[in-house]
Amino acid sequence: MLKLLIVDDEPNLLYSLKKGLESDDLCVITAETAEQGIASVREERPDAVILDVRLPDMSGLDAFALIQAIDARLPVIIITAFSTTDTAIEAMKRGAFEYLLKPVEFEQLYNTVNRALEISR
Repeated sequence: MLKLLIVDDEPNLLYSLKKGLESDDLCVITAETAEQGIASVREERPDAVILDVRLPDMSGLDAFALIQAIDARLPVIIITAFSTTDTAIEAMKRGAFEYLLKPVEFEQLYNTVNRALEISR
C-alpha cells in the first residue's frame, strides 16, 4: 500500500485532505508540526509528502531540507497560503515536486499527488 504524508498545522485541512485522498490503495498519515513530519518520514517511509510552508516549529523549507537529507528522491509537494515569488523559486530550486497555493483545488491536488506517487514507484 502506498503512503502519503501531509504536514500542515491546520487540523481541518488535515482532516479533509485525509478523508478526500485516502483510499484502499493509499494510506494517508498526518502531522501538525515539522518535527512530527520529519519523524514520520523516518519511521513511516511515505511515498510522497504534502508540506506546508508555514509551520509552528520551523519553516517548511527548512523541514524540506531535512526530509531531503533522509530521502532525496521523495517527492515533496509544497503548499502555502502565503505565497511569495521568492518562496516559490526557492522551493523549486531545492527540488520540490510541485508548489501549490491554498486554497488548493482538490482535483489539482489529487492529480499532483497521483503524479508524485507514480514517480515514487
